[in-house]
Amino acid sequence: MQRVRPLNILLIILFAFQSAANGQQVRQGPTTTPAPSQTLTTPAPAQVAKSEEAAAVERRSEAFEIVWRTVKENHFDPTFGGVDWDAVHAEFAPLVGRAQSDRELHALLQQMLNRLGQSHFNIIPPESIPSTDEDGAEDDRADSDDRSTGAVEKRHRRGNIELAERMTYGIGIDLRVIAGAAIITRVEPNSTAERAGLRTGFVLRSIGGRTLAGILKLYERVAVYEPAARHQVPAEILVDFVNGPPGTSVRLTYLDAHNRLRRAIVPRERLSGELTPTVPSLPAQYVEFDSKRLRGGVGYIRFNLFVAPVLEKFCAALRSMRDAPGIVLDLRGNRGGLMALVYGLGGLLETRDVSFGVMRTRAGWFEMRIRPQRAAYRGQLAVLIDGGTQSAGEIFAGGLQDSGRATVVGERSAGATLPSAVKELPTGAILQYAFADFVTASGDLLEGKGVLPDVSVKLNRRSLLAGHDPQLEAAVGAIQTHARRDALMSPPPHALAAAIAGDATRAEDLTKTNDGTKSSDVTKTNDGTKSSAAGAKKNAAGAGIDPQVEPVIEKFVEAVGGREAFERLTSRVSKGTFEGTFGGVKVNGAVELLEKSPDKTAALISVSGFGVIRRAYTGLYGYQQIPLFGFQQIEGDELADMKLSAEFNWFVKLKQLYPTMTLKGREKVGGSDAFVVEATPTEGHATRLYFDTQTGLLVRKDKTYFEDYREVDGVKLPFRERDDFSVITINEVKHNLPVDDARFAEEKNCFTQ
Repeated sequence: MQRVRPLNILLIILFAFQSAANGQQVRQGPTTTPAPSQTLTTPAPAQVAKSEEAAAVERRSEAFEIVWRTVKENHFDPTFGGVDWDAVHAEFAPLVGRAQSDRELHALLQQMLNRLGQSHFNIIPPESIPSTDEDGAEDDRADSDDRSTGAVEKRHRRGNIELAERMTYGIGIDLRVIAGAAIITRVEPNSTAERAGLRTGFVLRSIGGRTLAGILKLYERVAVYEPAARHQVPAEILVDFVNGPPGTSVRLTYLDAHNRLRRAIVPRERLSGELTPTVPSLPAQYVEFDSKRLRGGVGYIRFNLFVAPVLEKFCAALRSMRDAPGIVLDLRGNRGGLMALVYGLGGLLETRDVSFGVMRTRAGWFEMRIRPQRAAYRGQLAVLIDGGTQSAGEIFAGGLQDSGRATVVGERSAGATLPSAVKELPTGAILQYAFADFVTASGDLLEGKGVLPDVSVKLNRRSLLAGHDPQLEAAVGAIQTHARRDALMSPPPHALAAAIAGDATRAEDLTKTNDGTKSSDVTKTNDGTKSSAAGAKKNAAGAGIDPQVEPVIEKFVEAVGGREAFERLTSRVSKGTFEGTFGGVKVNGAVELLEKSPDKTAALISVSGFGVIRRAYTGLYGYQQIPLFGFQQIEGDELADMKLSAEFNWFVKLKQLYPTMTLKGREKVGGSDAFVVEATPTEGHATRLYFDTQTGLLVRKDKTYFEDYREVDGVKLPFRERDDFSVITINEVKHNLPVDDARFAEEKNCFTQ
């Protein structure tokens, strides 16, 4: 039976949904009401009110405990940056107990998270979750604080249509706060703003009768994480004050190019962007994408979020710009989004394997390695950033900068880069929490610091009034006048890990092994011991199979049905489910495992809102293909391991696949004794096999456990595989079905064509 590398898959899914944006509300099933009957009594109104109030108190208390415990268990720093998190619980628990509404609770929870002083620790209240048509939402515009449990659940489940309208209906401008003034920095062509005479460089003085000075003071008072909130103010002004429902207009006063005070009433229209579909961890978000050619044939691509709809548009833009001498990527005001897009878009721009950095969690560190895709663009790159560039946008820009692939132009980014996850609270609010820190490939922390541009250029009103964008012009100039920079060597993963620990000496030492070989030639086995491909071959040619192992292997073959029973099989199709938890996040999906004699195998894992993950060996090559991430051809020891797993019916071919086997003793597995066999293949690293001493069954392979063996067509197979993080449960196995070879090949998409 095929092995699926569940931890790898789980981490991929989890990292895909890391985001700087709001989280997705988990929908709950509708509540049901019992049918009337003669025995059903109606409680008195006082009893109902008392019951509802008690439920509300319990709901708020539960939400508080979930938030506190989630941070306690998943914060990447066990010391919480010096904050006494237990004392914080003691301080806020009585305040939560006195909260009179969910909104009061949410404010308290945000205050509690603010004690950490870090980005990506947020409470997103239900009223800040936009609704889309696919949500089946009802219009809920009332600004009430209904304490009825049923009403609260319904309102939270439905989302906010008015917010969705404010995100998608506006006048077509962009703003930046420069020297305390809200200045128009972009006017969409053919927008109502352009038709009303608004131009870049104009200064907004009031919106809908409210002065900009008053609006800016309002944001200062309610900022939840001051550094990040300050950079988000322009976008918040647009959504909260400039935009509005369809069919309405906004009253503006502004200073024109001659500093004359002007007034305008500008109709709101459907904006050119779109709301993204909701996915398991993120609600709908407004995304804009623009691409065009600039002077000298230079390409220009701008998008405001790293979300799934951007990928196809980005690919199409790259295809149309193959002949461009260079491309400017405008990430100014980009608020981040799905981390998967950093991998995917990075692979379309990088021309070699590079590291963008590492994510450090309590469980260890995980490298963000970018793999070049088949259709990667090879011209020059310049990236525009400013104080509104956040999270995934910063990691992307910093990665391209560190690898030497791009020149970064503009202003220092926001410095809000902690990878995060989300979960829904009983009140319908969403908790966003960081579970990892991020360290760049050059060993720098971006959180609180941001990315420093190679070419520092500030926006100014005078240039904007003259119709110039000095930052964009500098980026084009960098492409046209500068030779492509020599690519910097990316630090090896081990050196990055040591850099995180702050041990430069060990970082240098870890690039070499004791025998002088390079670390790239060495892997770690699942039990932590070092091995190499060369060492495996040497061992395989030496010891052979320990005579004590022979009866263990034969007993296993007999226990699973015998070689003859397996030899009658030519294919296997297994279906089941995948469940996993990491960093406090639970993910699940459907699994289909395809196996075909002699050596074809494919694991297809379908995750709602994400797509189908493919990991396969075609008989000629192995690959991994992940939505948004891209295509990766498997090599080295990982490929050798994949070939072993792809060997059809490997259960009864262990002696051929592992010519060196040694009995290492006994250990307990699941309360039962098991023989421990160290098995070394001709290629690849050694592995440990655990065979139950009573049943003879293989119950563990390194850190993967095989459970719930069942007989199917005369052979026994495990219907449950698990490790420390995830479980694969098989519910259906069919043999000797026709399986087209095309099902083992990669999907044709943006990354492979």
